[in-house]
Amino acid sequence: MLKRVDTVFTGTTPIFLLIIIFFTKKIIGFKWVLLVHDVFPENLVAAKVLKRNNFFYKVLKFFFDKFYAEADKRIVIGKDMKDLIDEKVSISDSIIIQNWIDHHDIEVQEKNQNNILNTLGWQREQPIFYFFGNIGRVQGIKNIIQALEMIPAGQRPKVLFIGGGAYENELKSQIAQLNDLNIQYIGSLDPSKKSDGLNAGDIAIVTLAEGMYGLGVPSKAYYSMAADKPILAIMEDKTEIVEMIDQHSIGWAVSTGNPKALADLLLNISQNFNTKELSSSRKVLVENYSEKIAMKKIVSVIEEVRLGK
Repeated sequence: MLKRVDTVFTGTTPIFLLIIIFFTKKIIGFKWVLLVHDVFPENLVAAKVLKRNNFFYKVLKFFFDKFYAEADKRIVIGKDMKDLIDEKVSISDSIIIQNWIDHHDIEVQEKNQNNILNTLGWQREQPIFYFFGNIGRVQGIKNIIQALEMIPAGQRPKVLFIGGGAYENELKSQIAQLNDLNIQYIGSLDPSKKSDGLNAGDIAIVTLAEGMYGLGVPSKAYYSMAADKPILAIMEDKTEIVEMIDQHSIGWAVSTGNPKALADLLLNISQNFNTKELSSSRKVLVENYSEKIAMKKIVSVIEEVRLGK
């Protein structure tokens, strides 16, 4: 049974949990620390579910702004999300604790050890770009295909898509139209084989569609770092992942919604892959974004709220 002296720690999913916590807190008066992974309902606009001028969206935003503001402290997972949340609740006090994963859960493989690359006969090819994750409508897959269409067939790099989702059928159709053996889609993988997927190439493609600034930080970036892969980030400037890449020199970034710029970058990376000096992504992850580091920071925030500091 919750008491007034308790401190409650929750995330933002399921999103309607916020409603329950909001009213329960009003009744009991406990303290609340909210870890923000999703910004609702703003994420519905980015997903093209609602428009900003929609009456239902305005109603949702009015109430959920209050729900988010009710937390005694909000933890966000990126600088861009902090800007958005601070504006949402009209209080500039969000605490940034970047996303994290358990790197021990991901193994690093040599290319000739990778079952996927061996099946494709790509184990000696480089560079191989790969997209591993949800093939959804907010992942910007269409932008990648449009970029590949702009590159002459004989010059296209090897690109591998792994995953399933709402955009899967469109992706299959578009790859069929390209009719290029360098562009492959192998569908979903069993979760037990995630290390195979994360090692099925040289460069991990991590995307955020247009309009997603501040609304999320793709965790797939950290999983790819655990596999010690450099990252090609396709997303808006100044997002958390882009700034992380620039700060630690672990890859490349290009703005989303600009297939010509992406096509040029793909060619540039392919031609100069062995000449660019990059830091070890896995080392950067372990030293800056490990579970141990993040949990220590979170516990510190919860303790400060509990003690009323």
